[in-house]
Parts: sequence; C-alpha cells; structure tokens
Amino acid sequence: MGIETIALVITAISAVGGAYYSYESGRQQKKAYQANAAILEQDALAEQQKASYEEGAHRDRIRQILSRQRALYGKSGVEIEGSPLLVMEDTAAQGEMDALAIRWGGDVAAARARSEANLMKMQGRTAGRLGAIQAGTTLLSGAGQTYRDYRTYNKR
Repeated sequence: MGIETIALVITAISAVGGAYYSYESGRQQKKAYQANAAILEQDALAEQQKASYEEGAHRDRIRQILSRQRALYGKSGVEIEGSPLLVMEDTAAQGEMDALAIRWGGDVAAARARSEANLMKMQGRTAGRLGAIQAGTTLLSGAGQTYRDYRTYNKR
C-alpha cells in the first residue's frame, strides 16, 4: 500500500468522521431543544395552576370581605339597601375583576411559555435537519476530494 492509497483512505475516513460528527451534533442539539420545550410546557402548566389557585384564593377573600361587610352592617343596625348595598356590590364587582385579571395573567404567562416551547421544538427540528444536511454535505465533499486525489495520484 503506497502513500497515495493511505492519503486516500485518510481523506475518506475524515469525511465519514466529519459527517458522523455533524449528524450527531444535530441530533444532540435537537434533543436539547426538545428537553427545553418540555420544561417550558411544564412551566405553562404550572403558571395556569398557580393562577387558578390564586384566583380561587382571591374569590375566597372577597367572599370573606362581603361576609364581614354584611355582619358589620347587621351589627350596626344598618339595612342592606341603598348605599350599603352599593358598597357591597362594588366590592363584589371589583373582586370579580381582580379574579379575572389573575386568571388572565396566568393565561398570558402560560401562552408565553407554550410559545417558547413551540419555538424550541421548531429549532430542534431545524437543528436535526441541519445536522443531516451538514453530514451529507461533508460526505459529498469528502467523496469529491477523495476522487480528485485519486485522479491526481493515478495521472502520475
């Protein structure tokens, strides 16, 4: 086996190794993006659960406030009509608006996390495809170089 043959074998092995590295690199990047996407999806779920809990806790606080208002009005002998009734209705309405704002905040945070998760999935697919394309390009480039070297050595 001559030096030319060894050089050709090294060029071919180098191309195969480079192709494998490109492919594996893309595959690992895809896995990393998928793992990040899974974490973000869990974040989205946690945001919604947190908002749901906070919304329920807020509604409980509003019910307690309304109960205290009724009790205080009753204790002081004030009839629950007119201004006291308007105050209680305003308390209930404002409490409901706050509860809906809490829910909305959770929905927005969850949507943001899901959007980031979808972006991670897309980037993962792209990284996997890019790795495969780079592997193919490396193989073709290496094959071309090996062929050029072969022709050069055979012309001598």
